[in-house]
Amino acid sequence: MRDCVYPGSFDPVTYGHKDIIRRAAGLFDTVHVGVLNNTQKRYMYDLPARLAMMERVCREFSNVKVCSSGGLLVDLMKKLGTNVIVRGLRSSADLDLEQQLAVVNAKLLPGVETIALLSRPETQYISSSVVKELIAYGADVSEYVPREITDMILRRVPL
Repeated sequence: MRDCVYPGSFDPVTYGHKDIIRRAAGLFDTVHVGVLNNTQKRYMYDLPARLAMMERVCREFSNVKVCSSGGLLVDLMKKLGTNVIVRGLRSSADLDLEQQLAVVNAKLLPGVETIALLSRPETQYISSSVVKELIAYGADVSEYVPREITDMILRRVPL
């Protein structure tokens, strides 16, 4: 059985994330979507809210499991018994960062492979950062976030 982990903070989940999940689900037996915290980020949604959003978005995929971890990605990978990371790339800036992370992850957990899926043109411009800015100003984000979570987005408590 071949499985992978698709990690991210998913604050909030976007159509770009969902596209990567869909595509990874077609390539792997099991996709573990790891909803994680990044100490460098300030979150609009707490971890339980992000997990709930991701659970809703992933319901349609029979081979996708949502999980979380309070530690490093490699710690989650050890727990899951997988050595493949799937990442989505929107730009050359994403590539530069992911190359650095791939090296660090491979040093922390020998044998880890990072596979990059290129964003499709229709989702390439979508980022959680832009979506959070739109939400903060009350703009319509239905074009950017999956319909499964729009009610959760609308209930967001202001910062």
